[in-house]
Parts: sequence; structure tokens; C-alpha cells
Amino acid sequence: MNIDVIVFSVYLVVVAAVGFLASRKEKETDDYFLAGRNLVWWIIGGSMIAANISTHHFIGMSGRAYEIGLAIASFEWMAAIALVIYGKFFLPYYIKSRITTMPEFLERRFSNKVRLIYAVISLIGYIVIELAVVLYTGSLAIHSIFGLPLTAGLLILCLIGGGYTIYGGFKSVAYTDIIQVTVLILGGLTVTFLGLHKVGVLSPEHGASVLGGLKTLLSESPEKFHMVRAWNDPELPWIGVFFGGMWLANIFYWGCNQFITQRTLAAKSVWHGQMGVVFAGFLKLLVPVLVVLPGIIAFRLYSPECGILKDVCVLEKGDMAFPTLVKQLLPAGFTGLVMAGLMGCVMSHIASMLSASSSIITFDIYKNYVNKGATNAELIRFGRIITLLVLISATVAGFFLRDLKAIFIYIQKYWSIAYPSVCALFLAGFFYKRANARGSLIAIIAGPLFATLFTVAEYFDLAPTIPFLTRAIIDFTVVCLILWVFRTKGEVPQSAIIDRTMPPEIAAQLAALPWYKSFGFWSAILVLSVIALYIRFF
Repeated sequence: MNIDVIVFSVYLVVVAAVGFLASRKEKETDDYFLAGRNLVWWIIGGSMIAANISTHHFIGMSGRAYEIGLAIASFEWMAAIALVIYGKFFLPYYIKSRITTMPEFLERRFSNKVRLIYAVISLIGYIVIELAVVLYTGSLAIHSIFGLPLTAGLLILCLIGGGYTIYGGFKSVAYTDIIQVTVLILGGLTVTFLGLHKVGVLSPEHGASVLGGLKTLLSESPEKFHMVRAWNDPELPWIGVFFGGMWLANIFYWGCNQFITQRTLAAKSVWHGQMGVVFAGFLKLLVPVLVVLPGIIAFRLYSPECGILKDVCVLEKGDMAFPTLVKQLLPAGFTGLVMAGLMGCVMSHIASMLSASSSIITFDIYKNYVNKGATNAELIRFGRIITLLVLISATVAGFFLRDLKAIFIYIQKYWSIAYPSVCALFLAGFFYKRANARGSLIAIIAGPLFATLFTVAEYFDLAPTIPFLTRAIIDFTVVCLILWVFRTKGEVPQSAIIDRTMPPEIAAQLAALPWYKSFGFWSAILVLSVIALYIRFF
């Protein structure tokens, strides 16, 4: 048997075993859906990144790096600052109030109807935008490397990733994520280092080494190492990145999105939640080394225009950059390791999406509308059934994306229909006391409707083409205007005031921490690191 297949198979068995053993039969809903609210900081941070990164990074983001270069890394580096904002302003209240889902916050602050609408928006996004893409691209990666049919790849992903999630719940997801993110980093670094070494050997002017290969990329392809693009760039205009939709995308993704925030809701304490968020932020700084740099390496080696090895292999499209590097450069055994890392992040993404979808349907819809007196056992049983149904629905949806190009941009563009209004509601919920139930209900309906109509008009050339990051800030402004027009003009009710202060005993514990353990210290280092990276690669 091929050694790559052995390595890959052993990894799948280990992950499945850990997933099933990490959480036997769970008796309480907090156990099944939030790991007993007992996760520590390093599990939270690692799990957030394992859930975040998937094939739309290794295939989609790497593919965009092949086309436009390092600028695509803005989605990663700006996320680090958004994580600091989340940890400072949102997270303490979430943990203090012991909410289970993000739509639940909107009910507490606004109304039950707003909660329901956001639950539906989340589910549509998770199934059609996220899960469908990940299932399809994951099976495509298995097909590209091992030659297995797409249906076989889908079956592997569904049985392993879906199996331990259905059985063990969120604790299984969180603990297997630690394995996934470790192998993910090792696999990504392996591809990057071997790719840089290959560039160095083939262009030895700066040395036949990893460092020499990096210097060659910087000198021979300098256009690929600029973070700031033109104001009218269709994907990453600097206005949209620094002053527009990029902020909204990240605040939504890291602060209002059940799929990600579920990890921090399960934190053992506020400190563990905040430090987990900062740890995730530092890992985000590393992600471009794993997924963006390989795209630039593939451009230097295999592009039809200037590829050193274009006579050996020519890429038909950017999305094949990472799989091509794996297939062309890695020795026996390493391909299995990298594929294990890639499939690890795919299964983590699938498991996290399934867990988030199950939580939303179970608590925001079933328990809230169908069976308010449901017992813990009934909720867990219903959650397992829903997880299976979501998995089947997403698999079917994935087949309609077979001819999709620019996967990463597809995800960002269509999430941008929803996240401006969601961000506006969460920000208003926390910081604008006069925002009320009536205005929020109109806003959460009108915002996505406005964005959808504009997108359709744009598709049929009935409206001018506007970069989606720029359009997102227009949508956000419209929603904020709606919230202001329908604001409460008399006395503000008590329910509109969100108290983010911590109980005195917890506040005293946080204040007594030494400086090197404080959230503020590590947040400052993280923000300064992002600023330094933008200055270096301006």
C-alpha cells in the first residue's frame, strides 16, 4: 500500500477515535452543545483557528494569492485586530450572561422575531455558502491528490467529520481541533518550506536554500508582495479594506457568528476566553505563511507567464496552486501528512458548522417555538438528528458548486449580503441604547434585501459594479440609518441597556493578574504586530 495512503488513513483513525472518546454520552445540554463551559485558553484559540481554516483557504485563498499576491492576507491580518475588539467588548458580556447562541443575544436585546430571522440567515449561510463549499472542495482535494472519485471523498468527510460531531457534540469538536490545527500547521509549513527551497535551487542567485527562495520571490515578483491595492480594485480596494467592508466582515465573523463564538461561549472563565481569543489572533498572523505564500510560490514555478517549471507543469487556474505544489514537490509520506492536515481542517470546519447549525436550530427554533418544555435528553436527541439533516443538505448543495471559480471570493461576496445588517444590530445592541425592536426588525429584513436586489441588478448590468467590500459599508450605513430613524425617542427601557461590567469578584481577579498574563498586554503586542506587517508590505 502507498505510504501516503497509510499516513492519511492512520490520521483519520486517530481523529475519529479522539472525537468519540473525548465525549462519551452527554447528559446536559451545556455538555453536548458547549463542552460543559469548561474550555481553557489554548484549546479555545486552537479550536477557533482549526474551525476557521479549511479548503477555501488552502485552495481558494492560495488561488487568489497566485493571482493577486499577498494582498489577500488582509482577511487574516485584519481579523487579528477584530479578535481584540471581540475579546474586549463582546466576549465578557456573552460569558457573563451565559447565552448559548448568537441569535439569543438579539432576542434579549431586541425581540424574538429578530432572533428567528438571524437564526434563518445563519443557517442559509452555513449550509449554502460554507458547508457546501467545504464539502465539495475537500472532496476535490482528495480527488486531485489520491485520485479517488468525488463521491468517495464526500463519503469520507461525512462519515468521519459528521460522525464524531453527531455522537459527541461540541466537546468532540473542540478536542479534535487541537490535533487538526497542529497537523495543519506542520503540513502547511512543509509545503511552504519545500516550495521556497525549490525556488532557491532553481534560481540560486540568492542562495539554494529556503531563505534564498524567499529572497528570489521578493526580488523577482515584487508585485505580489503589496498589501494595498487601488481604490477601485474589484476585490480588495484600499477604501474597503481600511474603512469599509473588511472591518464588518471580521467583526461579524469573529464576534457575531455562532460557528466561531461557540468556542468562547464554552470558556472556563472570562480570562480563558480572552486569552484564547488573543492566541487565535497570533495564529492568524501565521496563516498567510501556510496558505498565501504557497500561492505566490506556485506562480513563480508554474505560471504560464514566468513559471520556472512551466515546461513541466502549467496551472490552468489559481485554485489548483496548493494541490499542484503538494503533488509536484512532496516526497512519499509527506503528501499523506499534508493531506492529513488539509483534511483535518476540512473536518474541523465541517464539524464546527454542523455543531453551530445544530445549536441554532435546537435552541433558537425548536426549543423557542416548537417544544419549550423539552428535556435535556430530548434536546440532545433532536440536535443529533438536525446535525445529520444539515450534513445531507449541504452535501447536495455542494454539487451545484462544481464549476465555481475563485472559491474564497465567492464565500466573502455572498456573506457580504448579510453581515452589514448583522454587524449593525450587534453594535447597536451593545452601544446604542435607543435602538429598539421595531427598528431592528425592519433593519435585519431591509439590509439583506437591499444587498440582494443590488447584487441581482449588478449581475444583469442594471446597476454599476461596486466592489463588495465597498458595497458592504453602504449597506451598513443604510441599516444604521434605519435604526436611527426608528429609534426610541422617550425614556429608554432597562432591557435596552447592556451591562458589560464584570461582577466585582471577577473584576478583582482580572485586575490582580501580573502584566504578562493580562489581555491588554498581549492585545497591544498583537495590534502592533499587524501594523508593522502592513508597514513592511505596504
